[in-house]
Amino acid sequence: MTPAEPGLFGRVAGAVTGKVVDAVPIEVVLDHVDVNDLLERVDVNQLLERVDVNRLLDRVDVDRLLARADVEQLVQRAGIPDIVADTTGNLAGRTLDAARAQVVGLDTVVGGIVDRLLRRTGPAPLGPELLVGPAQRAGEGR
Repeated sequence: MTPAEPGLFGRVAGAVTGKVVDAVPIEVVLDHVDVNDLLERVDVNQLLERVDVNRLLDRVDVDRLLARADVEQLVQRAGIPDIVADTTGNLAGRTLDAARAQVVGLDTVVGGIVDRLLRRTGPAPLGPELLVGPAQRAGEGR
């Protein structure tokens, strides 16, 4: 007799098991099974080695999965609106600073040209007399 052939005991056990499974409701059998003990016997690594990940991923319907995802909530949780606002604010601030620097440079050049045309000498006033007052004009009050 080869190992593939069941012996007399194997045939009897198979016949009895079939009759018991047919006669006893599965719920009654499961009530007598210790699930924690059963799970402790499972070798998770061996089980994972049997999983064909590529075949499993082929079965995933990505469109259906994404349809279930709340994209707006994911965007909020990731903080993307805050990142965009910060980046936009920083970019606008840097652009405004660069524009101010250009205006100040242009103002200095134009002021120098006007001073030459009007043959002004001495330091330029700090600002219009109505804003800075007569005592704070350049060269006075020192």
